[in-house]
Amino acid sequence: MMIEDVTTSGKSMEETVPKVRGAANVEIVGLMVSLNRMEKGLGGKVSALEEIKEKYGFDAHAIVTMQDVIDHLYNKPYKGQVYIDDTLKKAIDEYYAVYGA
Repeated sequence: MMIEDVTTSGKSMEETVPKVRGAANVEIVGLMVSLNRMEKGLGGKVSALEEIKEKYGFDAHAIVTMQDVIDHLYNKPYKGQVYIDDTLKKAIDEYYAVYGA
């Protein structure tokens, strides 16, 4: 099982999986990511996690997604401050319109 802090495009897995497989006689059975940023993979058609599953043949899952973070923080005060207001939400939506999977 491989553990990763965040998955954006899947580039780190593209670099890491061949190194791990080449350095040791191990079977990678899955990937657990703390945050899935929900962006397109390097191929640009499906999400990075879906692309990792297809390319390497093991399951890939996230503890939370960027949508979970947005849902939790959008226009909701946390310790007296709103971290994702309408202005930032608009920018996030525009970003995901281009890069989101």
